[in-house]
Amino acid sequence: MTELPAELRPPLVELLLSAADDKFILGHRNADWTGLAPILEEDIAFSSLAQDDLAHAAALYDFICGLTGDNANRLAYGRRPAEYRCAALVELADEFDWAVAIARQFLCDHFEMLRLGRLARSAYPPLAELARRMLAEERLSLGHADQWVIRLGRAADDAPARMQAALDRLAPLAVELFEPTAGMDALESAGVYPHDAPSMYDLWEASVRNIVQEAGLRIDLRPPPPDFRGGRSGKRSPLFADLLAELTEVYRVEPEAAW
Repeated sequence: MTELPAELRPPLVELLLSAADDKFILGHRNADWTGLAPILEEDIAFSSLAQDDLAHAAALYDFICGLTGDNANRLAYGRRPAEYRCAALVELADEFDWAVAIARQFLCDHFEMLRLGRLARSAYPPLAELARRMLAEERLSLGHADQWVIRLGRAADDAPARMQAALDRLAPLAVELFEPTAGMDALESAGVYPHDAPSMYDLWEASVRNIVQEAGLRIDLRPPPPDFRGGRSGKRSPLFADLLAELTEVYRVEPEAAW
């Protein structure tokens, strides 16, 4: 596929907005830990991973702009809350609970590896190339999250109980990552977003359970109902509006400024 058919542009934009918005919001949430992580080495590592997420978001917004003629800064900062397509999990405030921050990153990274893996097999070469470049950094982020889940689950103090509580809290939100975006069926049929076999959800659940069990913990996962509509459809919590107001404070002063 050398050219993307016009009818596939709107659904591809929706899919890529979901990926970019996930990365954008998660990166900002994790950046809040700069200077506050449990140890100095982790402070540097977690801040670096947050920057990777923001860089991935920027690359995806730029790609979308190539399809739409839009502006990347406007996409990141200039939309209304209902126009964002991120999953509810990434907007969740971790309240500076390290176990919650790790659980959120862990569940998102396992999903993101699969989403990028599908995009890397896309029949649309520019999209496949972008996804392949992002996969290497995503593997590092996933390995980091896996190691922390195992480390906290096997610790001798109250860390296992706190990690278990975080998984219990986030598991119901995590399955919302799989809410389809508008027009996804057409992208799958055209090979722009190829199917996984087994299903993406089954692969994700198996990989998540494998690490959780290695950590000596447990997780209750159930796929979302087919008719579920949440963050991918623009349904946002009041928490998101507050977060977006904070993120866009400078942008709203002069939206057309070149920084």
